[in-house]
Amino acid sequence: MTLTLFLGHGKTEMRGGPAIFMSIYRQWPEKEKYIVYEKSYIQSVKKLVSFLRNNRNKKVLTLILENEYFTEVFLALLLKIFYRNLTIYGPAYHIPSSPVYGKGFINSLVHYLDYRLGLWFMAIIYSGIYTENSYMKNYIKGLNPKQRVIVESPGIKGENIIPLGELKNYKRDIDLLYLTSMTKNKGIYDFLNVANQIQRKYNNVKIGIAGYSSPAVLDYIENFMKNNNMKNIEIYPNINDTDKYKLYSRSKIYVLPSVEDGIPITFYEAWSYGVVVIAYHLETYSDIKDYFIQVEKGNVQELTDKCIEACRNYNQTFSTLVENSYNYSLNHSFSNGIDNIIKQIMENNDMIRRAR
Repeated sequence: MTLTLFLGHGKTEMRGGPAIFMSIYRQWPEKEKYIVYEKSYIQSVKKLVSFLRNNRNKKVLTLILENEYFTEVFLALLLKIFYRNLTIYGPAYHIPSSPVYGKGFINSLVHYLDYRLGLWFMAIIYSGIYTENSYMKNYIKGLNPKQRVIVESPGIKGENIIPLGELKNYKRDIDLLYLTSMTKNKGIYDFLNVANQIQRKYNNVKIGIAGYSSPAVLDYIENFMKNNNMKNIEIYPNINDTDKYKLYSRSKIYVLPSVEDGIPITFYEAWSYGVVVIAYHLETYSDIKDYFIQVEKGNVQELTDKCIEACRNYNQTFSTLVENSYNYSLNHSFSNGIDNIIKQIMENNDMIRRAR
């Protein structure tokens, strides 16, 4: 008996890469499939070993991984030894920033090397790689011109689409919204500094913060607010989908100071709800540069100035950006994007097996 194996690990909410991975698994058309997805790498390895021991009569033909880390790609290399005809697929969404010497340098260096090494092995041994941006396609092709790269950007889910005319009439009381995982790489600390600077000048500015957070980061946010006498802020850790879209409908500007990312699903969500997007410019955003306000990466002062300018001239900013970005988001259905990734993986599998 043959099957398709899905392998990954993650302890954050099901957004971005994990959401795409899980959706590929759910929509995968072949009945014989098995998924290993635990909160930690060690737990995933244990479950994988247990599965292989208890299913020696089953042959894994296709392996689909959830991320680009070498620690996970290494498992694919081991499985390739046992299953010589195994086809392997996985994502390549972005490249981490080069580590800067200082606090946390060792952790940043390990993270950087884990990603870079993973991407190199993926480019050499994988049967195909999927991404949502052309920058990563060119990067992978630079490592291996023969590698098959699928470019598909799953965006908004159809059930969450609201007519633009209706969105224009929404009463938006949140001036600046941060909605993603509350981590350093996603820019939570830069956002707090921006919000603090703006509230010192304009104390009526309302701030929204939402997304997955560890208890330690939540404590930091609360202490930061207290120490800087910040008020008029709503915080929603581990927010559900219903409340998330309510926040978008109340918000004027979505701010994402992420320093490493693919094309975030939150961009599509914000665009489809008529929210102006301001973000650091990343190379992986080259395909969408016309649909958001760009800021030099890491430049907190410029980010602050752009947010103030957008708030002051909100009606003009809205009319300039929102209609185009709204229409762009409608052309990127989440479900269709997942279907297209699956279709191209299966077509590539057929081509590989016919050539053997």
